[in-house]
Amino acid sequence: MLAHHYTEAGLAQQAVGYWQWAGQRAIERSANAEAISHLTKGLELLTTLPDTPERAQQELAMLTILGPALIDTKGQASPDVLQAYARARALCQQVGETPQLFQVLRGLWLFYVLRLELRTAQELAEHLLSLAQHVGDPALRLEAHYALGATLNYVGAFAAAQVHLEQGIALYDAQQHRAHAFRYGQDPGVFCRGYAAVTLWWLGYPDQALQRSYEALTLA
Repeated sequence: MLAHHYTEAGLAQQAVGYWQWAGQRAIERSANAEAISHLTKGLELLTTLPDTPERAQQELAMLTILGPALIDTKGQASPDVLQAYARARALCQQVGETPQLFQVLRGLWLFYVLRLELRTAQELAEHLLSLAQHVGDPALRLEAHYALGATLNYVGAFAAAQVHLEQGIALYDAQQHRAHAFRYGQDPGVFCRGYAAVTLWWLGYPDQALQRSYEALTLA
């Protein structure tokens, strides 16, 4: 309501902030269609403001909130997902070193791996792991190991995939990392176990594969 009233009053700067906040709150309730509507209005209004570094940073913040909502409503390989994250990556380059870069690269990775453009997906996954190790953040390493493990599974490098997936499983804490499902559109604990089940099957360990499958279902 505040975003709407500020918009109607012609106070774009204030309105944009409230559209962003409304979008974030909607995401937290899994009201993805509502979140997309709020964030789209905010992004449209943002284009009426002067082109400043602050505007670029706010657009980047809104796009990183929008990405998971698009993934959940339109599918991981939707052109809208690519458009949002490609624009966000361009903004990262414009803004300079920014904490959103990891989330943006992960969104692009998800798009390309689901399109089975595996060379690009693997390059992005390796970039994620390099970035996570440079930052020294275990939560980012968790996501990077998942991304690289899943990609290597599709490539057929099952032994290497399993190493990364098991590292992801070891890093995962259900309480500490529960917000990842909203930030990235997926829960890495569930997906590491799900991909590990497939990888273990291909490696010839059906009993272990079944156990990982049960663990993934229980956690989900």
